[in-house]
Amino acid sequence: MRGGVVVDDPKAHWRVAPNAEAYERGRFAHLWGRLYQFVEEGAIRRATRALSRSGRILDAACGTGRITALLRREGFATLVGCDISRAMMSVARRQLGRVVFLQTDATRLPFSDNSFDAVTCIGLLMHLDSDTRVQVLKELGRISRRPLVIQYGVVGAFLRLQAWLTGQPPGGVRYPVAERELRRDLERSGLRERARYWVLRPFSSSVILVLTKDGRRI
Repeated sequence: MRGGVVVDDPKAHWRVAPNAEAYERGRFAHLWGRLYQFVEEGAIRRATRALSRSGRILDAACGTGRITALLRREGFATLVGCDISRAMMSVARRQLGRVVFLQTDATRLPFSDNSFDAVTCIGLLMHLDSDTRVQVLKELGRISRRPLVIQYGVVGAFLRLQAWLTGQPPGGVRYPVAERELRRDLERSGLRERARYWVLRPFSSSVILVLTKDGRRI
């Protein structure tokens, strides 16, 4: 991704109410942010096209509810959002009063196995180290009967060169990964990639993945 602020401690930063209130404005008020949002949401629409609109969907790390709102506009009837930040979810609740929101850590979700028909998780994994990413992926896979729609920050040569020239983190994310690291995360998590949708490649590291448990179809 690009255009956002790479904070040292995202978990603490987004729990502060003024930071949560300013999140969407800071990310998407400028030209690049609006372009990024338009393309990213198009990728998510394509990734979720095959999912049943009558299924129960969890939007994990829902933040201010931007993706939850997108899913509702796309016709998903039963949505649940969860996030570690109560401040971020207070913004989401104002916009999406009929959606259930729960405060929880994505590494320890309070849901039973296979309790959702699908799970989305956008904007989280690039803030996590490898072991924590795998822990989250395993949790999301545990609670989902079918697909996971996940965002990664995957950097290639162009973004690494840009980082070297500018001194900024590759792809503008805290924990960018190379393709081989993505493959290793999926292997460790027992997940299989079924589809991918790049967002403004090569200028952004963002990619939306459709994942399933080994042997399962979308």
